[in-house]
Amino acid sequence: MRKLIYLFIMAGIALSCQNSKEYVIKGSVADEAFEGTMVLLQQRTDDDMIPTDTVVVENGKFSFSGVADTTMLLFVKLDETVSPGQETRIPLLVEPGRLTVTFDTVVTVKGSKVNESYTEFRMKQRDLGKSIRAVVERYNNAMATGTMTETLEAEVHESYDNINSQMTDLNFDFIKDNIGNDLGQFSFINSSSMFEPEKQKELLALADDEFKAKENVQLVVKRLEKLENVAVGKKFIDFTLKDTKGNDVSLSDYAGKGDYVLVDFWAAWCGPCRQEMPNVVAAYEKYKSKGFEVVGVSFDQDEEKWLQGIADLNMTWPQMSDLMYWDSPVVDLYVISGIPHTILLDKEGEIIAKNLRGEELDAKLAELMP
Repeated sequence: MRKLIYLFIMAGIALSCQNSKEYVIKGSVADEAFEGTMVLLQQRTDDDMIPTDTVVVENGKFSFSGVADTTMLLFVKLDETVSPGQETRIPLLVEPGRLTVTFDTVVTVKGSKVNESYTEFRMKQRDLGKSIRAVVERYNNAMATGTMTETLEAEVHESYDNINSQMTDLNFDFIKDNIGNDLGQFSFINSSSMFEPEKQKELLALADDEFKAKENVQLVVKRLEKLENVAVGKKFIDFTLKDTKGNDVSLSDYAGKGDYVLVDFWAAWCGPCRQEMPNVVAAYEKYKSKGFEVVGVSFDQDEEKWLQGIADLNMTWPQMSDLMYWDSPVVDLYVISGIPHTILLDKEGEIIAKNLRGEELDAKLAELMP
């Protein structure tokens, strides 16, 4: 009898231990169009999303359950073909216990502090996104109706920059508070590019070695290392391309020769480059007699359009290109994510400033060559 009681007790303990690791995800879908459609539970790898379970929406409800030995990042995904444009996938930090997922006009998750914090974070993202779209719409309407003024344009740009700054701060603060869990790490991977290098380094310093060893995170780490090589205070890195006549020409043919040199990475197809170019032309004409040189490095791929762009924009300074578009090795060498991109070199070839435009460029040159 005692042995039988002992076996019952042990079975109860085993069952209790098993139940203590069980998770349950209860979901609801407000849109009746999803009735009878499949819902996936997915796990993310470095390369893909792998389904781990599948259920069907019945009476607007669905449910998943399983065992979680540790916390893990899973995704609940509705059929995106049912209602294009609607949010149909949400990440969850799953751990033993019960989570509730609601797909409505917004997607919410309840049942744990970190998931609720992520929901709050996403709602703030959504509100800021609406504000940004409103500013863009205001700008487009003014341009379309011919009512744009300098004052309105300045106001719109200021509003956009302010909201964008809030969005950046929101993402940074959430990731900083959650870099130790999978939701924070997932957010870092998705949005690290919106942060300045120093901010990226700050977040990575808080992360564990396992996370930093991930392949997609190593891409960020290596990019930061390359940025260090072309940071302000570093000597320029030389490269050789072709000039407009097809001859080999190197950056070192101009840099470090006693002139201040602006290296202007641009392309004829780039609208913002063309918009900024009159400022560069004005600076060149104003300061070239004082020891200022400009070297254009083009990311074009069509030689005829490259040469026509040079002529159209009155670019009378040296030019070089390999006509390899974004596949140019120079892109990786100088860690360029967008153009126009400029670096200003001192007389010895040291980088003293980056991405000076308009009045900022003129002010810096006036300071160096009064």
